[in-house]
Amino acid sequence: MKTKTLLLSVFLGVTMLLTTHVMAQSQEQTREQIEMNKEKQRQDKQRLSDAKDLKKESKKSANESKERAREAKAISKEANRVEDDASDAAKQANRAVKSEEKAQRNREKADKQAKKAARASQKSIDN
Repeated sequence: MKTKTLLLSVFLGVTMLLTTHVMAQSQEQTREQIEMNKEKQRQDKQRLSDAKDLKKESKKSANESKERAREAKAISKEANRVEDDASDAAKQANRAVKSEEKAQRNREKADKQAKKAARASQKSIDN
């Protein structure tokens, strides 16, 4: 009976000693895990914040690009309008030149006919 009690005591003592050491290690590991989790959480928050900032910057950049595209389109439209006006003015000037040339030819024809008529009238008076 004494041996049984002695062995039981030694066994319980060794078990207690081992579990104490394991418990101490698990508490350290738990603290380390808590610290690691906190650090990971902080890093996640930082990444999320960075992602939000990047999204804001991207959106701002996209809006600026859209605005520049609108301005470029407006400038292009205005340039096309000016070009069309210039083309119309050139066509009108060309028509005016042709009209003036035609009027000049008609005046020359009228002068020739008037001279002819004057010569014919002179001849008839002379005869």
